[in-house]
Amino acid sequence: MKEGHIFIQGIISPWQDKAAEDYGEVNIKQVTQQIQNNKEADKLIVHIHSPGGDVDEGFGIHDILVASGKEIETRIEGLCASIATVIAMAGTVRAITENSEFMIHTPWTMVGGDADELKKYTDQLQAIEDKVIDFYVAKTGSSRESIEAMMKNETWLDANQAKELGFVTEIITTMKAVALFNVNKPNKNITMNQKELETAVEKGHNSLLDKIRKMLNLSGVKMLTITAADGTILDFGEQAASIEEIVVGMTATIEGGAPPEGDYVMPDGRTFVFAAGVLTEIKEAAGGDDAEALKAEIEQLKKDLDAEKAKNTATKAAIVDLQKDITKFKAQMKSDIKGIDPDKFRDTGGDNQPVNRFAGNKPKIGV
Repeated sequence: MKEGHIFIQGIISPWQDKAAEDYGEVNIKQVTQQIQNNKEADKLIVHIHSPGGDVDEGFGIHDILVASGKEIETRIEGLCASIATVIAMAGTVRAITENSEFMIHTPWTMVGGDADELKKYTDQLQAIEDKVIDFYVAKTGSSRESIEAMMKNETWLDANQAKELGFVTEIITTMKAVALFNVNKPNKNITMNQKELETAVEKGHNSLLDKIRKMLNLSGVKMLTITAADGTILDFGEQAASIEEIVVGMTATIEGGAPPEGDYVMPDGRTFVFAAGVLTEIKEAAGGDDAEALKAEIEQLKKDLDAEKAKNTATKAAIVDLQKDITKFKAQMKSDIKGIDPDKFRDTGGDNQPVNRFAGNKPKIGV
């Protein structure tokens, strides 16, 4: 079955000028042209994102879709409010994305004139309201009383509520498969299932994350290492920012990730006692030659300074590499997903002014 696509994205307007589309308005003329552009299609998928608009125009669009002789599936993708809900009812399959909203209310207009004219418009408005109520009842199977109550209360429905009440027949969930670049063969598109997609994304994500972790380690962000008197480097990781913050109970590792064992004399003269990598005791420095302790501390500071200089150099190089990788990753994504057809992978199953639900203003004409 060949599918065609119709897009109703904007205010439903009776203005038939070619410029209407430039102002975000949708009319019968545009929809008719889209239908003609899909003459070979057996099925039309109608994508809807609209705050509503003109009553007559909305019913007209509904009717030409139904009369097209093609299978109609409507898909609400964002907002379907007011008269746009009538258009949505044109589908034998009526789908809504899980994050979309559906709103119905009574028709509203703005008129002027004497008492007789106002009465005439009141009668006309009531007739339109009755027409819309009857339409919803026929399409959903709900009672007239419940539909009328929802319209008078300007009712907003989420996807689940719209389905429960019969306004839609299916809920479209998140895309489950896409065409994605082959991480092993750049510039070649492949089709991945959900598991393969998650694995590929996770692989790319972890690769960048590892580089970031490495960069942070190189920069010495809260990574405390201390060189003992015998030259052993004790790594306390993120548990402390300085030797003064180290307390019994903390853990450390030495070269290769091995746990330290036994006594290690610190630059300040104290002795750290470890058992299986856990600091079990801190022995205060014994009385002695302060000059020797000070000398050892100065030597340690020199080593630390040299180490920091080396880290800074390595960090700069790591940042440059990371920036290159991110740029390459983004460029690859843009290049390799150009050919994605989102509809291929989906799960399927008058307001002249937009409705402002927060300010409470109503459309100029329509429902």
